[in-house]
Amino acid sequence: MRGSPRGMGRADGVRRSGARDTTVAAGHTVLPLIAGAIAVTVAMVLTACSDSDPEFQHTIDMEDNFFDPEVARIDVGDGVRFRNRGVVPHNAIDVGGTWSTGETAGGEASDLMDPDEEIVVTFDEPGVYTYYCSIHAPDDGSAGMAATLVVGDVDVDAADDDAAPADQVTEWTGVTRRVPEDHPTIQNAVDAADPGDLVLIAPAPEAPEHLAADGAYVYREQIDISTPYLTIRGTDRGAVIIDGEHERPIGINTVAADGVAVENLTVRNTTGNGIYWTGVTGYRGSYLTAYNNEIYGIYAFDSTDGLFEHSYASGSKDAGFYIGQCDPCDGVITEVVAEHNGMGYSGTNASEVYILDSIWRQNVSGIVPNTLDSQRLPPFGRVTIAGNLIHDNDSREAPALSLQWSAFGNGVLLTGGMDTLVTRNRILDHERSGVTVGPNLSRNFWMSGGNVVTDNVIEGSGYADLVLAGPALTGNCFAGNGPSRTVPAALETIATCGPDARAGAGVEVADPDRGSFRLPSRQHLAPTLSFVGLVAESEFGLQPDNDHRDAPAPPEQGQMPGGADAPVVPAVAVFASFGVDLDAVEVPPPPARSLLPAAGRDDAEGATATDAADPGDDAATADAQAAGPSARNGPVLVAGVPLGIGGFSTLFGVLGWLAPFALFAAWVALALIDLARREDLARPAVVAWTAGVLACCPSSGPRPTCWRGAPGCRGG
Repeated sequence: MRGSPRGMGRADGVRRSGARDTTVAAGHTVLPLIAGAIAVTVAMVLTACSDSDPEFQHTIDMEDNFFDPEVARIDVGDGVRFRNRGVVPHNAIDVGGTWSTGETAGGEASDLMDPDEEIVVTFDEPGVYTYYCSIHAPDDGSAGMAATLVVGDVDVDAADDDAAPADQVTEWTGVTRRVPEDHPTIQNAVDAADPGDLVLIAPAPEAPEHLAADGAYVYREQIDISTPYLTIRGTDRGAVIIDGEHERPIGINTVAADGVAVENLTVRNTTGNGIYWTGVTGYRGSYLTAYNNEIYGIYAFDSTDGLFEHSYASGSKDAGFYIGQCDPCDGVITEVVAEHNGMGYSGTNASEVYILDSIWRQNVSGIVPNTLDSQRLPPFGRVTIAGNLIHDNDSREAPALSLQWSAFGNGVLLTGGMDTLVTRNRILDHERSGVTVGPNLSRNFWMSGGNVVTDNVIEGSGYADLVLAGPALTGNCFAGNGPSRTVPAALETIATCGPDARAGAGVEVADPDRGSFRLPSRQHLAPTLSFVGLVAESEFGLQPDNDHRDAPAPPEQGQMPGGADAPVVPAVAVFASFGVDLDAVEVPPPPARSLLPAAGRDDAEGATATDAADPGDDAATADAQAAGPSARNGPVLVAGVPLGIGGFSTLFGVLGWLAPFALFAAWVALALIDLARREDLARPAVVAWTAGVLACCPSSGPRPTCWRGAPGCRGG
């Protein structure tokens, strides 16, 4: 329900930090956090036993980005613990202004709670409260991250679900609100604008109040947008800068305002997200630069019908680009560059997404769709990843959260998802794998199934080019990728795709088209648990500790064609207007490494945001092809267990191999004991059954040691 609250909360709570259950943090983790479970449990017990904290009878969790539960009932006098279990700051503010977590902790109403923090609020008066998070919902609590708290035995009015939505605006009104000529701040122009207006932003005035430490003139503000169908446009992509100064959580924050387009500007140095849409239908981000924003660069949550295009994101601990909690998302990411992030792309519980013709490089990991119970609509599925250049995503210098570190060294990592298509990508030089399909553990255990991996060029992978990590569901298939090594061995033979295999966005029913004759499906637990080894590294303080503020500034990026005079088009029917043509997508050329415009590289001067050589430039193309992937000596594999890839990864990989072997050995032992005790079988029958049981044993043992380049290692 939504409405005016009644009642009063007593501000006797305290702010405290507690250990977070990191298996449910949004954005994305990859695998179970076994290594840290004991430490987390101990910390939570110690926190709960503190005598100095006020008592509480109920807990409301702040996830990313919703309250759980959305409706809670408590008795008068009860205490409620608000606990931030997300990876970005949140708060809880009563719509009527009678209480807030910030004021309860002795600060301002809008003060934010960092991840892991807890605040207890005690409610002494009966009433119904609608409350919201000030950075993820409008201040009337009508949408976004908002919830209801019922105190005592009071009547609850029915929600007003009949409110008419705002009229859709498909064309520019002809009104331009100029900053700073007509309005001193961007927020002032946004507040004055009507649906369909253009907010046109020139570079910040060259005045002391706009001068940043690096000599740039910037806008020192967070822009909150609640008016639908606006177009927010900079006149110069590199010179129009919104600077969070490492103090403000979001640069541009669009909450429950449909049809907002943001174009041709830069957002940097926020403590959370650079450019953010939540709870909207229709969004577009074009020619944007987002860098050194702590958690996410360019981000759409609980939103549908959107497009990110011609944009750049770097220096975010979670992901440069993110689309999450939507089904169908009807979202497209195309012609973007992501580097120096925890993940290039992360998409939690996001289905019907196209990721096309983009560059993902020098992140901790590349493209990571994933399933978590900390957000709604699990599992993710029907994602198409095609035509991308994905290389060198094994950076030990990029900033990353501990959960993102568990995805280290992989080009494409599908964790706990369904019916995704990975095709016609060039995937080069990853310390772990080119493509891994595997499970994910959140509150539930999510296995992957129905995923199709075909016709990619995969080279230079340290562990294996293709990995099917177990346990997995049926229907995962691999074909035409030309791998040098796979785990399990001969993956493109035992789990091949037929000529009519189909999956991905826009496909109603995925089908590997494997025909009537199928070899037994195989997966491998060793790679699953080797990921847990990375979690252990983080828990023991072995993960590189890189500050996002130290990530290199990006090279100059291309301007939006037409600039200030480009047509003004509200973000309406975005997906339908884009018109995906998957048949036109091709494998991109390899990177021209001597021309690589990666931020922070000595050879990046004068380069633009492109990683592949211009096909029309014969000299550049020749240089790109000559460069090719760098040579990489992969670790020795014993039964799929990587030796030398890292102590914890090897340890957990060995455990992953031994577990099924031990179970099988136990089964054999029990079978033999049972046969020995059988008195109803004649001796020949006992001998025959014993031989049959023992004949299964060799298949459970280790395969021969294999290393890259050894005879017979191709495909194994």
